[in-house]
Amino acid sequence: HIFDHTLPLHSGYTFRSAAILRHQRAMGWETVHLSGPKHRSTLPEENADGLHFYRTPRAAGLLAKLPGADPFAVMGAIGTRLMQLATELQPDILHAHSPVLNAIPALRVGRKLGIPVVYEIRAFWEDAAVDHGSTTEGSLRYRLTRALETWAVKKADAVTVICEGLRGDLIARGVAPNKITVIPN
Repeated sequence: HIFDHTLPLHSGYTFRSAAILRHQRAMGWETVHLSGPKHRSTLPEENADGLHFYRTPRAAGLLAKLPGADPFAVMGAIGTRLMQLATELQPDILHAHSPVLNAIPALRVGRKLGIPVVYEIRAFWEDAAVDHGSTTEGSLRYRLTRALETWAVKKADAVTVICEGLRGDLIARGVAPNKITVIPN
């Protein structure tokens, strides 16, 4: 599992993530958990609420310092950490959870190592950015994020969403309906 942020932080995102992990473990699955650098942990690994999380160090270098290039630095950092873990732990599947900053590195690593990728979308982050006031609908940032999300969904081996509305939106973007599974909260 590749997450944006996780426990011990409390949010709807982290609670859904923990519920998925606990349910999969109850089914007898072994799960491994990685958070991206936006989680802002200085530890390489951390335990929280009975779950073990690998952490991605904060992105460093030129990309992390250039205005507007931070998303590329984040994806690079996740890709590097994920490649290390996937090579060592040899998972059967990579499950990237939105945003697309997690999906793109998962797709790259998955293709390189021959591991299928599931991409879970809980909300369209371009719409969330509009709701938070950090962009406007139709802006360059909005259109780029939407295009990247669509590209990632089309490249993923399978997609899960939390509601029929998201599924319908993806189908309207040209994604095959049989590729998308709705798993509500």
